[in-house]
Amino acid sequence: MRRVATLALVTGGATAAVGVGAFALGRLRGRGPEAPTPEEDSQYTVYAPGGRYGFMFNGLVGWACTKYMPILNAGVYEAVAEMLDLQPDDELLDIGCGPGAFLATKARHARRVVGLDASPVMLRAAERRLADRLADGTAQLVLGSAAALPFGDGEFSTITAIEAPADPAEVFRVLRPGGRFVLVDPDPRKTSSEPTVSWGRRRFGEADYRRMAEDAGFTDVTFRYRGGPLGGELFLSGRKPAAS
Repeated sequence: MRRVATLALVTGGATAAVGVGAFALGRLRGRGPEAPTPEEDSQYTVYAPGGRYGFMFNGLVGWACTKYMPILNAGVYEAVAEMLDLQPDDELLDIGCGPGAFLATKARHARRVVGLDASPVMLRAAERRLADRLADGTAQLVLGSAAALPFGDGEFSTITAIEAPADPAEVFRVLRPGGRFVLVDPDPRKTSSEPTVSWGRRRFGEADYRRMAEDAGFTDVTFRYRGGPLGGELFLSGRKPAAS
């Protein structure tokens, strides 16, 4: 029995170590291997089951990441919550919600929260964190891709994409007039000499994000940066103009 327990402990520790390493790679994925520029929609599924880097957020490694993502991302969640300034009447969509930690810890007082993710492993962890809200109908979890958001026009007052790809035009569509959007890029492209594609995702700099956001219709587009051991994150915030 003691040998079985020891084996389980060793196996669990190894899985956790792999999970933390994979998550760190995800946070730093802009510094990973280069590849040909992906198809427009493939960057939304590269970390999904069957995707080129799907192992990072699925299976045993994905399960380990559900335990450590909330710890490693605590500072990011705090900064996003400050920028959003959620109110009791807000309805929030979190694109790439992962294990649901941001929704569970920083959006408790929002009227309705919805998490979208391409990983069933992440959504199962989110179900546990949001069990009470799911039961009372104030939360919803959706398996899907952010390439074409499976929601109606003007459905949300706030939208986040925390270290997850998002199409500004799609975000703009499902935001209601006056709605707010916050995106976090864990490793933006800071100079023209840096690779434009790594770990299966496109890399953008501040000028790229501003152009995409403003082309989609966002106003009050602002940026901030955050440091730290896995830092250097870019935070974009923008607003959909209020109805005239």
